[in-house]
Amino acid sequence: MSGGQKRRISAPQLMTLFLLARIMHAMIFRESGFRSGTPMMLALICSTAVEAVLAIPAVMYFSCGGSDPAAELFGRGAVWLRAAYSLYFTVICGATVALFTGFLESEFPDITRPLTAMALILLAAYISAGGGIEGLARAGTVVFWLFAVLFAAMAWVNEGGFDWLNVTPMTRGDLPDFVRYFAEDISSSWWLPMFCVLGAYLRNGGARAAYGYLALKLITVGTLILLVTLVLWRYVDVLGYPIFALGAYARNDFIQRFDAINMFVWTVNCVAAAGVYIFISARALPEKTSGRAVMALAAGVCALIVYRSGLEFDNAGFLVFKAAGVLLLGTVVPLAALIVKKRSERCKGI
Repeated sequence: MSGGQKRRISAPQLMTLFLLARIMHAMIFRESGFRSGTPMMLALICSTAVEAVLAIPAVMYFSCGGSDPAAELFGRGAVWLRAAYSLYFTVICGATVALFTGFLESEFPDITRPLTAMALILLAAYISAGGGIEGLARAGTVVFWLFAVLFAAMAWVNEGGFDWLNVTPMTRGDLPDFVRYFAEDISSSWWLPMFCVLGAYLRNGGARAAYGYLALKLITVGTLILLVTLVLWRYVDVLGYPIFALGAYARNDFIQRFDAINMFVWTVNCVAAAGVYIFISARALPEKTSGRAVMALAAGVCALIVYRSGLEFDNAGFLVFKAAGVLLLGTVVPLAALIVKKRSERCKGI
């Protein structure tokens, strides 16, 4: 498939896929010791600034006409590097589905059996990945607007009101929370490795996709943190899930019966994100093989292991794994590919 044929999605569509992955992470984020939103907000601002720097190699690579960092570095021998991307996103997919299954079991215990929910989500993600990058991008846009409407509705009718006294100054005692939130947010920046793979399908506007996403992420997640701080504050500890807490403390009878709609939007978002992860993972396998099926099954095994072991994304091992993937696959690889591309072009000009 030629580079021209691959470039089939726009910058806003790619930006939306990045944002859905980040929203999914926010959905399954648990917080049982929430004391102040100030260190969380400052950590978000600082981590977003760091992400902007980490994204420079990938942005420059795709802006210079690059399409595949792995092939740029190793040519036909890029299979091992692609396998690293595949392994990374298989684990991310499995962990995401497992943690979302844990959320369903905790908040909607009477809806379905956890393992059944896990299997159905992965099956739906496998099917959605079969639609290709264009289908995933179109579906992702719809899911994003569903989330936006639901989020706005939950925030608008919340019974807590807005208490600006909940916004407290940063203190020395908040420093451990700041460091923890910063590390968690940086390690969740797997949109950078996603960019290195999905950039091959981008028509144009690599910088627009990357930095547009960071701006939207800062607005979306920052708004969530602000609402949680102003409206809920310590009530977050009651439920543990900040986004779900916004709906749980609604003052409107209709919204209090919003659980089915809430669960539906969260589930389709999980399916959309997992579908993208499976699509990325399957690229490591030859086109003639059933790559999607293999990677969906592998993600299922990973999900089962994570679910049974009770691991969380903020586990020390997970933090190291996620951060290493972000740094190596999202920054070091495109930087090396950019250097190789520049040297190659310089040699051609001699």
